[in-house]
Amino acid sequence: MKISGSYTIDAPRDIVWEALNDIEVLARVVPGCERLEQVGDNEYEGTIKIGIQAIRGVYNGRIRIEDIDPPNHYKLIASGKSANGVVDGVGTVDLVSQDGKTLLMYGGEAQVGGTLASVGQRLIEGASRQLINQSLKALAEQVATRVAAPVAAGAPPPAVEAPAAAGVEAPAAAAPPTPERRTVVVPPEEQLRPESVIFGIVNDFIAERPWAPWIIVAFLIGYILGRSRSRRER
Repeated sequence: MKISGSYTIDAPRDIVWEALNDIEVLARVVPGCERLEQVGDNEYEGTIKIGIQAIRGVYNGRIRIEDIDPPNHYKLIASGKSANGVVDGVGTVDLVSQDGKTLLMYGGEAQVGGTLASVGQRLIEGASRQLINQSLKALAEQVATRVAAPVAAGAPPPAVEAPAAAGVEAPAAAAPPTPERRTVVVPPEEQLRPESVIFGIVNDFIAERPWAPWIIVAFLIGYILGRSRSRRER
């Protein structure tokens, strides 16, 4: 299964890149993410609960990020499993600056095994696109919050090192710190819940097809009139 697409975020590329590399943000934009843990350099494990019927289940997975080119590109290698099956995938994310905004382009390929493989590629692909679109909308909201956040008042200026005095040997540079291992447990009220995803999907469907509600209304009116007529004929 292959999938690709793009999404425009109203923020500079550097800010979008920072958000994409912030575990706190990532945990809140992945639909159904309950826990996300950094287990190595650019490597994460997490638990995701998905409520869309075709791929419903609790998934435990691992993601590794490679080919990092800030703030332009990175590659993701992911694997996950649930009671319904296993998923292995490879994807890329590319950011392009566009007049103060950022065009995020994504692409990837996944292999599905187990019971999931019997669901059908079209259903899985459709569900995947819906989840990705809702995730990107959540990312845009997280980025917008960062852009709007005021700079902390009274923050001290960054420290400036004084030059070493003549004839005095400068101290050896400290070893680079070991990357911090972090775990983010997302509270239920902050998770991108299944009902939020479904509500977003419905909104997107109506936005793309503004005539759809009128067809539903016409159908309901026709159904009610048909029922009334059949009662009178009885």
